[in-house]
Amino acid sequence: MVAGHIGDPVTRLRFLKAVTPRDQWDGARRGPWRAFFHYLLLAIVPLTLIAAFLVMRAAARVPATEAWKPPASVAHRVPAPASALPEIWMVEKDKTEEVFSNGLHIDTRFTVSNHPRSYLAFPVNGPASRAVRRSVPVGIVFHTTESLQIPFEANQNRALKRIGESLLEYVGGRCSYHYLIDRFGRVFRVVAEQDAANHAGYSVWADDQYRYLNLNESFLGVSFEARTEKGETDAHLSPAQISSAAMLTDLLRGRYRIPVTNCVTHLQVSVNPDSMRVGYHTDWASGFPFEQVGLPDNYALALPSVMAFGFVCDHAVREAAGPRLLAAIEQAEGAFDRRAEAAGMRPLVYRNTLQREYRTLLTQVKAAQHEVRDGIDGDGGQ
Repeated sequence: MVAGHIGDPVTRLRFLKAVTPRDQWDGARRGPWRAFFHYLLLAIVPLTLIAAFLVMRAAARVPATEAWKPPASVAHRVPAPASALPEIWMVEKDKTEEVFSNGLHIDTRFTVSNHPRSYLAFPVNGPASRAVRRSVPVGIVFHTTESLQIPFEANQNRALKRIGESLLEYVGGRCSYHYLIDRFGRVFRVVAEQDAANHAGYSVWADDQYRYLNLNESFLGVSFEARTEKGETDAHLSPAQISSAAMLTDLLRGRYRIPVTNCVTHLQVSVNPDSMRVGYHTDWASGFPFEQVGLPDNYALALPSVMAFGFVCDHAVREAAGPRLLAAIEQAEGAFDRRAEAAGMRPLVYRNTLQREYRTLLTQVKAAQHEVRDGIDGDGGQ
């Protein structure tokens, strides 16, 4: 029909009236109610068309991003800069426990002492002679205990508690971590924060200012009572463990102004200085719940050990790593190749150069440790 091709509703109405036989209009005049309904119909049709047109135009103006928003409950926790973390203070303290304003409870019954923390931080851009001696922790390394795991069920409660207490005695005797989060989500201080703990060995990490070669001294160790399997992507932690880890991480980051990029897992920092391989220990090779703990996905960070010191990631590490960490390994290896090209060296020659630098710095680190411990022994072993 011709009327169907007329876009303007008013023009369409005039056209219909013009082409309608005259006797139809005359008939409408002869019946008042018939005429009334006839005119009502003629008014409703164009108004409906106009309303539909306006609705379509309004819908077209709505941005696509406003069409649907996920509920707040599924949004990821956004990590705050250390400088912007809310103030967390101690609410109360007694001989066995510390309670903090964010809900964190720390059991202090198993706390032991070790030698005071002291380490060298090497500038990213600068000679080793400009190393800075420090005693404040600059990061957190997350571990798993890799200890015996039994079903987390109510009928195993007594055994779970017994195993947990035995584990605390074991790690305390070896000064293994600063904190342990057991399977019930309870947080235990193992080694006093001002002391070093034997949790990461001669591991390697770097931030935008310094390189660190001994994370026992420079980073805090936080371990979960858990086991990890090669390549697994699930954390296998209880909700209570994750909640406690988030509160403890906030406390430590706020207390020491720790940047989010210095909160990493054991495999990311673990190296073997003898073989120059990454991953002497492989716990948390994948599956760590960074976002649930309030951190970015730090598995995406390229490994400084590969880029800065020429360490190699062998088959065992690649097999243990999940897809996120594998991508970071490839990123680090790509950066290493580009640096070798920029230096005008073949990759093998460049790698040997970086490895010699690492061994030189490691010698300085060990000498500095001996100086500190000799000083402690000279003061009566304190």
